[in-house]
Amino acid sequence: LVNAGQPVDEYNRGLVDYFAGQYDVALAAFDRYITANPAHDGSVLHYKALTLRELSQPAEAVAVWDELIRLYPSNRFWAAAWEQKGFTQWAYLSDYAAGAETFERFVNNVPGSPFVISYTLSAARIHERGGNLERAAELWETVAIQYPNDIEASNALFQAGIAHYRRGDYERARDNFQRTLVLALEPIERVRAQFWVGKALMKLGDTSGAYVAWQAAQALTPNGYYSLRARDLLLNREPFETPAAYNFDYNLASERIDAIAWMRVKFGLTAETDLTNPGALSNDPRFRRGLEFWQLGLYDQSRLEFEELRLAVQEDPLDTFRLGNYLLDIGLYRPGITALRQVLTLAGLTEQNASLTAPVYFSHARYGLYYREIIFPAAEEYNFDPILITSLVRQESLFEGFVRSSAGARGLMQIMPATGTSVAEQMNWPSNYNNEALYSPQVSVRMGTFYLNSSRRYLDGDLYAALAAYNAGPGNSAIWKNLAGEDPDLFLEIVRFKETRDYIRGIYEIYSVYRTLYSPIQQ
Repeated sequence: LVNAGQPVDEYNRGLVDYFAGQYDVALAAFDRYITANPAHDGSVLHYKALTLRELSQPAEAVAVWDELIRLYPSNRFWAAAWEQKGFTQWAYLSDYAAGAETFERFVNNVPGSPFVISYTLSAARIHERGGNLERAAELWETVAIQYPNDIEASNALFQAGIAHYRRGDYERARDNFQRTLVLALEPIERVRAQFWVGKALMKLGDTSGAYVAWQAAQALTPNGYYSLRARDLLLNREPFETPAAYNFDYNLASERIDAIAWMRVKFGLTAETDLTNPGALSNDPRFRRGLEFWQLGLYDQSRLEFEELRLAVQEDPLDTFRLGNYLLDIGLYRPGITALRQVLTLAGLTEQNASLTAPVYFSHARYGLYYREIIFPAAEEYNFDPILITSLVRQESLFEGFVRSSAGARGLMQIMPATGTSVAEQMNWPSNYNNEALYSPQVSVRMGTFYLNSSRRYLDGDLYAALAAYNAGPGNSAIWKNLAGEDPDLFLEIVRFKETRDYIRGIYEIYSVYRTLYSPIQQ
C-alpha cells in the first residue's frame, strides 16, 4: 500500500513490520502513532512492548506493559500484558520472584478472571524454576483445593508432591500423591501417583508400604512406563538394566505360518483362504505404483502409495494382514508394522498388554531386529545394550531409513543436519560427508550412537539424561540432571518438555518389550 501511494496509519504499518520481523521500523512506527494519537486505546502499547523484547530490551518492554496495565484496564490486551510481563521477567531478565509475583498479583486483583487457574499454575512453575519449591507447592495445592473439578487439579496436586519430595518433606509428598489418586482422571495419572506414593514411603522408611504401592502400580497399566518402573523397583532392577543373556534367534517365516492358523480361527476363515501372498491387492493401482516406486528407489512416493492402500483396507483384517506381511518382506517397515498392529486391533486386542498375547509372529514383526547387522556393531562399539539402540531407532523412525521429520531430522536415528555435521567432524567419518548421508542406515546408526554416547559421557554416565539430551539437547538435560541428582524417576518428572518425557517413557516401554521377547531369563 505504501509503495502504491495509499495511506496507511502508523499503527497498522507497525503491525505489518512487526509480523514481518522488521522490529526497528515497527518500533519507530508505533512511537509515531503514539505521539500523533495521545488518546489511543492502549493496544499499540502491547505491540510496542513485544517489539522492544524482540530488540533485546526486555526491561523497557516490562515498563511499557506496566503502562498498559495501569492506564488501560479495559483494553483487550490487558490480561495478556500481565502474562507477557511475567514471562519476560523470568525468561528474559531471570527475575523469577518478580515474574511469579506478577502472575500472583493478577490472580489477587481479578479473582473472577477465566485466567486465574492458568496464571496460578504459571506462578507455581516460575517459583519452581527459581528454586522456591515451598511456594510452588503451595500454589499448586491451591489449584487442587479451590478447583478440584478442574482438569488441571490432579496434575497440580502431583506437581506439589514432587516439589515437596525435592524439598525432602516426604510426608507432605506422600499425602499429595495419595490425594492425587482421588482426583486423577486418566489411568496414567493414577499409576504415576501410585508409583510416587511408593517412592515417598520408601524415603520414610516404610519398605512394606512402598512395596504394596508398587505392586498396585504394577497392576494398573501393565506394560505402561510407571508399571514397568514399579516392577523394576520391586525386583531391585536398575533402569535399562541389560539382561544376563539374550536369545536373538527366531524364524519369522515359520512363525508366520502359526499366525496364519491363528487368523483362520480368529476371523472364521475357510481353509481355501490364501494368506501367504498379497492376492488381489497386487492388482490395485496403488500397490503397483508403490512397488514400481520402491524398485526405482523413490521411497517417499512408494510409501505414500502403500500408505493410501493400507488406510483403504484397514477395516479388512485379511487384506491388512496380507499387506503388512508384504511390506515387511520388501523392507517398508513402518507401514508394515502399523498394518500388523491394526490386525490385532481388529481382533479385539486393542490394549498393548493384550496385543502381546497374540502369536509371537506379531510381536517379532512389530518389535523386530531390523538393521541388526548395522545396529548391533554400533552398539558394541560404544558399549550400549543392542536392544537399547534398537529401541531408540524404533522410537525415532520405526525403522524407516528415508524418513524426514517436519523439523528436518533425517534417517533411522532422526539426526538434524547441523548435528550431523558436528558429529561427522568429531568422528572424522564418513569421508566427504554431506547431509544426504544421514539417509544411509549405516551412517545414521553409527553417528546417532556416537552422539548418544557423547551425551552419556558428558552427563556422567546417566542414561536417562543421555536420552533426554538426544531429544532436547545436552544443555537442557544437564540442567534437569543437576536438579534431580541421581534419581532417574525424579529426573523424568523434572524434565520441562512433555515431548521429552514422553520420549523417555516411550523408549522405556519399547525396551521392556524387547527385553521380554529376546531374553530367555525373565524375572
